[in-house]
Amino acid sequence: MIHHERIRPPSHDYPADEWNIVEKRFHPEFLAQLETMLALGNGYLGMRGCPEEGGPNAENSTLINGFYETRPITYPEDAYGFAKTGQTIVSVTDSKIIKLFVDDEPFWLPDANLLSYDRRLNLKSGTLDRQILWEMPSGKQVLITSRRLISFAHRHVAAISYNVTLLNAGASLVISSEMVANQFGVLPKPMIRDRRERLPVGCFIPKPAMPKSAGSCCAMRPKGAGWL
Repeated sequence: MIHHERIRPPSHDYPADEWNIVEKRFHPEFLAQLETMLALGNGYLGMRGCPEEGGPNAENSTLINGFYETRPITYPEDAYGFAKTGQTIVSVTDSKIIKLFVDDEPFWLPDANLLSYDRRLNLKSGTLDRQILWEMPSGKQVLITSRRLISFAHRHVAAISYNVTLLNAGASLVISSEMVANQFGVLPKPMIRDRRERLPVGCFIPKPAMPKSAGSCCAMRPKGAGWL
């Protein structure tokens, strides 16, 4: 039998906690394990614990109980009691991807200079919380906080709170919410955005997203964005 050495995550980056599964540092080598451990679900709707930015990930998926593909199962010899149909659950349209651009610089975890990082599954509140302090190459510091939940009271409901705060300087800000249908594997790193339209408050929104006169969480709070 082939034995493989078990890779143990550093205990200081995954400290023990009574009510939380805590991740204090981003470790890309444990992506698959953390996506499983930090997943949320209510028995009907489930989301793997992938970053809000869509990547990097091992398998970024949103799943609904009862949504699956079927296939016939064939045997060289048939016998009583053999299953006739196989079922494979598949990912539905993924609506949890939120991409962030500050001064046209995309936030991407593997490339970001992280001054602090904290992600935890709160087993009391049933939420996945994350707080990141990102220092850009220009020296600007950006605080990113997010909270994800799936409702137990209403099985069709999921929500994400995504808040961005510029700490030491002003900057243009773009938050892009995207939907990806049935895409597995690692999503590509977001590229620099173009075609901006300046709002009176000084933040930027892509032209197709919202007319100039419409109210938005970005327009109401120029230093952050609320529920998406």
